[in-house]
Amino acid sequence: MTPCGLAVLCGLLPALLCAPLAAAQSYPERPIRLIVPFPPGGTIDMVGRLVAQGLSERFAQSVVVDNRAGAGGMIGADLVARATPDGYTLCLCSAGSMISGPLLAAKALYDARRDFAPVSMLATVPYLLLVRNASSLGSVRDLMALAKQQPGALNYGSAGNGTSSHLAAALFTSMAGIQVVHVAYKGSAPAVTDLAGGQIQFVFEAIGAGLQYVKSGRMRALGISTLKRSQTLPALATIHEQGVAGYEMSTWHTVCAPRGTPASTIARLNREIVAVINTPATREKFLAAGTEPQSSTPAQLREHIARDVPRWEKLLAQLGLRGQ
Repeated sequence: MTPCGLAVLCGLLPALLCAPLAAAQSYPERPIRLIVPFPPGGTIDMVGRLVAQGLSERFAQSVVVDNRAGAGGMIGADLVARATPDGYTLCLCSAGSMISGPLLAAKALYDARRDFAPVSMLATVPYLLLVRNASSLGSVRDLMALAKQQPGALNYGSAGNGTSSHLAAALFTSMAGIQVVHVAYKGSAPAVTDLAGGQIQFVFEAIGAGLQYVKSGRMRALGISTLKRSQTLPALATIHEQGVAGYEMSTWHTVCAPRGTPASTIARLNREIVAVINTPATREKFLAAGTEPQSSTPAQLREHIARDVPRWEKLLAQLGLRGQ
């Protein structure tokens, strides 16, 4: 190389090294679209709007919520998986749209481990094991003892085959070693109605809705599905504590970007999202809706997804639901 060429290269080198930093510092330069793959009004939509509002304030740039419902969240998630990986299209993903939905589908549109760049966990949503208020059962151990005395005589309800409430109960019965009949309903409301009427003996319900049934006096919670007690119901023992060692089931909400989004952009998004989640006002609103605020690094979220996929693959295969 000539001295002149070397001088030019040396002059360009600092600019080349600083380019990624400059890009990260300038991002975002236009509005960001946060796709929520569910209808407006639900808990996940509320989480998305709180995060979008917080990011808009921190970025001084609009973050617009775009509800793209359908196919259990897979339509919106697929839209993000196929989007340009520039940080301007993000997905508020759930365990259902990322993992159980594709595993249940005859032909998966995407793979959560391959087609997304994880940004941060936002929240987890535990499940309550509910019995009707008039039930004589006082604990998870009572329920397991009765089920073992009368194999196949008890029934549990769910919002439908392959739904999170079904998977939570199926995992519980499998780990508890009990034989209980599954009754699939078209939604959680009719399942709760039959539980109140005594046609079924228990259901698993997400804590937000489940807590309302408990407060109204219709239901009683025997346990909660997380390994650690909930911040919302600290006096309620976990199912893990009550004899089903290692039982853990919760749905979760995350932010992901398309695969190939620059690492500097992912890092910036993660930093700002974590800051939003950890503000007292946001945490209070999350908890009031029955969601447990929980941030993560991108690497931690990637590991979490990688652990959950084989777990649900195994359970759905046992239930005969894989790829239907």
